[in-house]
Amino acid sequence: MRKIAIIVFVGLLPILSQAQSFAKYEDMKDVDAMVMTSKMFKMLAKVDLSDDNPEAREYLKLIENLDEIKMFTSTTASVRSEMQKDVESYLNSNNLDQLMRVKEDGKNIRFYSKSGKRDNYVSELFMFMEGEKEGEPISVILSITGEIDLSQLSRLTSDLKIPGAEELKNVENKS
Repeated sequence: MRKIAIIVFVGLLPILSQAQSFAKYEDMKDVDAMVMTSKMFKMLAKVDLSDDNPEAREYLKLIENLDEIKMFTSTTASVRSEMQKDVESYLNSNNLDQLMRVKEDGKNIRFYSKSGKRDNYVSELFMFMEGEKEGEPISVILSITGEIDLSQLSRLTSDLKIPGAEELKNVENKS
């Protein structure tokens, strides 16, 4: 019985440690972190809008179906290196498909997704960016989970001023 428990624990260890691999960045001194939870999205979705604004209704529908947005950025070399290793580990242990790669203006941006329940929807959109911002090296990890409509997502990320948001406009055409 003890052997079975050890085997199960060892088997689950990569999954459990991977779930924590990005959470550690929330408390790091050299990392800017933003985490928005489903409670925040549900609260925003309850904002009363007039019925004559269909664009705003679509936007609220998008955020109502989100579970979480996590974004971590750092300009510190050691942290950026650790982020890169954690991203590679995350990509190797999760079932994510690469949507696109963009290399321009000193930035290397990669987008990945997990398929959603419907066409043009994904359950996770993951982005990793390495490059420069205002002449300073920077790395950005972005994970958005929920029932995500790719046709609306670029607008949300632009409104949140997330690095790489411009490239997201092209993702909906690649899915």
